Amino acid sequence: MALKRAAPWALATVCALAAPLAAQPRAITLAEALRRAEAVDPQVVQAQGTVRDRGVGVRAAYSSFLPDLRTSANWNTSFSDGPSRVDPVTGEVLAGGVSSTGLNLGANASYDLFTGFRRGKDIAAARAQRAQAAAGLEYERAQNRLRTTQAFVNALQAGELVKVRLESIRRAEEQFRIAIAKLATRAATVADSLQATVNLNQARLQLASEQSQLARNEAALARAVGETGRVRAEQDSSLLRVTAIVDTAALMAEATNQAPQVLRVAAAEDAARADVGAAKSQYFPSLNLTANTSFAGSAGNDYQLFNSRGLGLGLSFPLFNRFQRELQISQRRSSHETAKAQTADARRLVAASLTTQLAALGAAEERITTTQANLDAARALVRVQLERYRIGSLDIDLLSRAQETLNNAESEAVRARFDYVLAKAEIEAVIGRTL
Repeated sequence: MALKRAAPWALATVCALAAPLAAQPRAITLAEALRRAEAVDPQVVQAQGTVRDRGVGVRAAYSSFLPDLRTSANWNTSFSDGPSRVDPVTGEVLAGGVSSTGLNLGANASYDLFTGFRRGKDIAAARAQRAQAAAGLEYERAQNRLRTTQAFVNALQAGELVKVRLESIRRAEEQFRIAIAKLATRAATVADSLQATVNLNQARLQLASEQSQLARNEAALARAVGETGRVRAEQDSSLLRVTAIVDTAALMAEATNQAPQVLRVAAAEDAARADVGAAKSQYFPSLNLTANTSFAGSAGNDYQLFNSRGLGLGLSFPLFNRFQRELQISQRRSSHETAKAQTADARRLVAASLTTQLAALGAAEERITTTQANLDAARALVRVQLERYRIGSLDIDLLSRAQETLNNAESEAVRARFDYVLAKAEIEAVIGRTL
């Protein structure tokens, strides 16, 4: 009877093994996942657009050294009763009660000869904003690589944990078969077969949980790379390679000076400094050169066009504007001081993050060694305990505890390996490059 009960469990285990194989989602490598995720990440796309906008801003700032050119064309018809009037287009004096039609073609140009050094400061601010946008793009790319790597590793780890649970089911089924065989020969009690049944069901429940987690993680990976459904993470041996960081001091110096997060706020500080200089330019006079020309004619002279030209030089020097200059300078100086404090804080934040992740990397590396040694010992213990139970010198409770210890050791070994990968990915996100 007990052997008949084992058949459905064995069939369910085979189905659990066959189901993933029958509907395997498409596999993707980490390199392909990173490439595709960057192309569909809204934050990266937005940062790319900001870089383009800031580039146009630099060009617009340089264009302030060019003259302003405008053309105009006016056609007008008018009628007015009463005394004589001036034609609004040609400027002719017209008698009252007469209709007039006129045409005026004109062009004018203006050029700022001196702006109190404002143009140079505006260019410096625009270039700093472009550098800030470029650093922001690199920051978003680094964060995208981190998120994608985390999604990829989570999917890969979930797949490995499913394999661990399948192996635990295999051991539970072996334990169950031995218990049934011993029960048939009266070498064991019914309690042994019941305990083996509980162990097998528990292993199957854990497998169902891990398969559900695998589905969630593969769906998250699919979303990250711009797909729907599930995407399977393809195993990559280079991903689990241990990287030795010899000079942590040099890495710390690089991070506090060249990390995308630091470069972004440092560029904002440069832009704020340039804004202060631009505000101070209001204390200087500005000098402007203008020129214009026009051709005007009316129906009264068969639209014969007469030319008029003008050239002007203007000086503007605001002596007092009710302390508006002082207010603007104070506001921009406050913004500069804030940006300066944010730059210093960003360097401290990067240093703290890197210190934390270096410690996590070292701990993960130690865990890999420890969990692997523990796994080898647990496997050896299960082999010994299983053989002792087979010959009847061991209770099933001790065998069950040994197998549970092995199950935990296998899971911990998997998690330790991928914790190392995630810690390394965190460091790469901080410094903005691969190790």
